[in-house]
Amino acid sequence: MKQFIIPVIFAFLLTGCNSSTVFKEYEKFDDISWNRLYYLNFEVPVQKQESLDFYLALRHHTDFLYSFIDVNVTFFTPDGETRSRDYHFRLKNTDFRWRGDGMGELWDIELPIRKEMIFNKDGICKVRIENKMKRAETPGIIEVGLIVKKAEE
Repeated sequence: MKQFIIPVIFAFLLTGCNSSTVFKEYEKFDDISWNRLYYLNFEVPVQKQESLDFYLALRHHTDFLYSFIDVNVTFFTPDGETRSRDYHFRLKNTDFRWRGDGMGELWDIELPIRKEMIFNKDGICKVRIENKMKRAETPGIIEVGLIVKKAEE
């Protein structure tokens, strides 16, 4: 038994040490719908000259009505700079199948927002994510989050 446990613990420690994820936070919608007026706000600690990749994490239901999602992401950096951009993310591939990882009726997908963003000052980078879909409610959205990883060198 000990011969089995020690390699498992060692493998777990190695994968934990190699994780490039520096921030991960989600907002869950109890009514499985994202209201257009409900902005998501995240605060990411950053360091000067650090290069980070930002991803939108989305969990939706199989019965989500759309094959895409429209969002606006705004970054408020520690040095006072504001960067904002609208995104149109395709959630289905060319075969009209859901992209991402599916489990039962749930689908998880990480969508790239910004690669290799470098900061000029230590502090907190505030990130605001807005629902830009046409209707007031977007049913079928279970969770939306922000994942930040160290950029690959």
